[in-house]
Formats: sequence, C-alpha cells, structure tokens
Amino acid sequence: MTEPSTLPIYRQIAEQIAEEIESGELPAEAPIASERELAEMFGISRMTARAAINILVQRGILVRRNRSRAYVAQPKFRFDLSSPGGLHEQLRKAGVRPGAKIIVAEKLPFDALEPKVVDALKLTPAEAVFHIVRLRTANDEPIAVEDSYFPERLFPDLLDFHLTDSIYGILKKYFSVEPAGSLQELEISLLDAEWAEIMEVPVDLPTLEIRRCAVTADNTPFEYAHDIYRGDRLIFTARTVGPDTLFPSQLRQSPPNP
Repeated sequence: MTEPSTLPIYRQIAEQIAEEIESGELPAEAPIASERELAEMFGISRMTARAAINILVQRGILVRRNRSRAYVAQPKFRFDLSSPGGLHEQLRKAGVRPGAKIIVAEKLPFDALEPKVVDALKLTPAEAVFHIVRLRTANDEPIAVEDSYFPERLFPDLLDFHLTDSIYGILKKYFSVEPAGSLQELEISLLDAEWAEIMEVPVDLPTLEIRRCAVTADNTPFEYAHDIYRGDRLIFTARTVGPDTLFPSQLRQSPPNP
C-alpha cells in the first residue's frame, strides 16, 4: 500500500503535471488545465492551483501566455560548461541553429580597460584589445549575451571577420588559436532591465553569469569574457576532470558593459 505523500497539495499537483510532461503525455506547447479547471479537478482553491503552476513556471517547465493559462515550455538547450568548445559548436552538434547579433565591436586601448581584463589577459601598457559583445540565439531565440575581450597582438585584424559566425572557429582557422581549457566563475543572478530589453525577455529572469578566461595549450590567455545565460532555456552540464592546466590570476566580478 502506497503511503500518502507528505508534500503540500500544490506540490503534489505540480509533480503530477511535471511527470505528464516528462512522459510525453503533455507535449511542448500543449496548454495545461487552467487554474479554475485544476481547482475543480482536485477540489482545491484557485490560489492553491496557481501556486502549483507557479512552481513549474519558475522551473522553466511551463510558460504563461496569459493570466490563467500556462503551456508546456519548449525543451531546453544543453550547454556543457566543461567543454573547451564554444556555444556555437555545441548548438550545431545538437542540431540547433546557432546565431549571433553584434551589439559592440570595438578596439580599446590599455588605459580604457578595467584591471580584471588586464590581469586575466596579462596585458602590457602598450597593448590594446578587441571588445566584442554579442547576443547569442538558438533557432532564432535569444539565449545569452557574451561580452568578450581578445588581445590585439594575437588577433590583429579580428574585427574584419564576420563576427556573427563562431569566433572560436575564426580563431582556429585564421590564427591557429584554439582553447585548451578555461577558468570559469559561475554565479546565479537576475537579469537587469538593460539586458532584458536587448534579449527581449522579462526583467528579473533567472540567469547564470559566467566569468571566463580561456587559454591555449601553452597557457597563453586569449579571451576574457563575462557571459549571461538564460536559466529558463538552458540546462548546464559539467564533467569532472583532473587539473592539467595553469590559469591566470583569479577573475573578478564585474557586470558586462553593453
């Protein structure tokens, strides 16, 4: 005999809906029962029904299209944080169409850089960097913002290339530079109004911020980046491996500048 659940009723209902979605009984974009229908079905208040739906909306399993109706969300994209390859290549291999829109593409002199960029890339006072900010898309849906810095001495004419393509692909093909590893710092945050407008998503959307320094096989740092990924549309994975690469000094927290 199955013991009764100790979970609150709204959580029990949420888990039941989640199981129906996972099994395929409720496919992507399918509407779920309204708050009124759930209340009648389970003999609960509409407030309790709303709480059950809100849990699944917060988990990215459901999306709201109006006040009382929610729909099954599209499957999330996967991003392997432990892979040295970029988002472009990972999406492509998964059969997803990657894309990018250039927000900023500029050359910055040494004295215009923040200390975190100078330290991470081991720059000297005579050096400049290329600053590139891109809105990343998957099947035309905005999923991330990448704010990156590349040393000019390694990539002297980088801004002349088609930067909506894979930048890592450009670095490998034309400059013989590819990532061997990276040091990453991860932080959960809420999307602010400025980036929400650029990404065309609601303010305070849960995001994963990643500050990253990528290095080559000989431990030369070639990219410092601060990326913002949508927590509602991506599943993040990571593989544990033994440390075999040295990295520059600790990355410092700083929001990206559009």
